[in-house]
Amino acid sequence: MEKGLFIHFDFDFATDETCQTVFKPFIEEELARLAAYDAQRQDTTDWDITYIFHEHAQRVAENIYRTCLALGMSEADANTMRWAVLPHDIGKRLLPVDLWDQEEKPSGRVKKVRRLHTLLGAQIVEEMFPDIDHPFKDLMIEIMRYHHEQMDGCGPHEAPGDQLSTAVRLVAIVEAYDGWRIWRPHFGDRDISPPGVLKRMREEKGAEIFDMDLFEVFAKVMMDDYKKGRIYKNRDTNMS
Repeated sequence: MEKGLFIHFDFDFATDETCQTVFKPFIEEELARLAAYDAQRQDTTDWDITYIFHEHAQRVAENIYRTCLALGMSEADANTMRWAVLPHDIGKRLLPVDLWDQEEKPSGRVKKVRRLHTLLGAQIVEEMFPDIDHPFKDLMIEIMRYHHEQMDGCGPHEAPGDQLSTAVRLVAIVEAYDGWRIWRPHFGDRDISPPGVLKRMREEKGAEIFDMDLFEVFAKVMMDDYKKGRIYKNRDTNMS
């Protein structure tokens, strides 16, 4: 159930039996598989791989959790969102490993193929749990399928903002931020500091791409971290 920027679920991931006995082990196993896939990427280039997918998933999930709390959601609902977001990129492991790490900026064709991970992830869940009817399953699939959509409807599946749930619109913001915060060769000397990335999201992307009401709540959380010195170092996925 949603109301404005607020998200509420009629179940609690931490106490729901199906979530704990079925979905939690599935997510943990899928993250392990994604980590194994990441390990294969280390030998594909002559530069250090910085954008590690399973680490990206964990950062995004944690920032989703913290932003949900900032939105006034309960700890239980924020935690449910955190677990729903953790597997959002598992479809990437079904694509060729050499698709990801290139020194040049990816072409439109390459980006289109990469975006297939949104459908592949949803497919993994649907094939794994064909007989389970549960709102958490629906939430996972929704986030997997639509987390690269844009408010103007120009995302990979051309779903406009008014057709995207608050949960999906929030994930799209946090996921994009993390992707732009981790340096890759084609970034060159782009400013990847928290203020620099937030400025780019606000001024270069804006309301055509993101729900700006949700964005400003998230931006405050990130800037509060930055002011306290809690940031990711340049070319480093560890917290300082």
